[in-house]
Amino acid sequence: MLFDLQVEFKMLAIRHNGSEDENLLFNEMSSNFGLIEYLSISNVYDHSFRLVFTSWPQEITIMRSAWFTLKYVLACTCTRITLKGSRLGNKDLDEVLRKWKAGGFGNMERLKIYSKNIKNNRTKILGMSLSELEGKVIQSENGLKKATITTNVRSIEMSVTPFE
Repeated sequence: MLFDLQVEFKMLAIRHNGSEDENLLFNEMSSNFGLIEYLSISNVYDHSFRLVFTSWPQEITIMRSAWFTLKYVLACTCTRITLKGSRLGNKDLDEVLRKWKAGGFGNMERLKIYSKNIKNNRTKILGMSLSELEGKVIQSENGLKKATITTNVRSIEMSVTPFE
């Protein structure tokens, strides 16, 4: 009912237990996520769960984000995305960073992904190993933005700023 008032919310925290009724409610609410500045989702244990995002909050943090696939990331219009417990790996990150370099993610200010599948192995991200990416500054192809990459054990962060 609160969403029917078209009121904007500073923050909405959802603790998802995975029930069928809750899944339906969650998907119904998702059409109003654009009214939310910061959305935090936790406790999604059901990896088969698929939320239908018809609008996006400005900022999103998802704990236990194994269900938040590459497809979601590529469609996301949030300015800040934090995924903990993700299943995304180096190949996924390569695709995300290539999309950003090509001018995608126009709103992106920060992306943080924590995943056991992010590894310093032979799988390259932008042609580099995870350790080679540490501290790199990459520029978008249109020259308007730059991103500083920070890596750690099983995590990557991209902070975007206008190019000066």
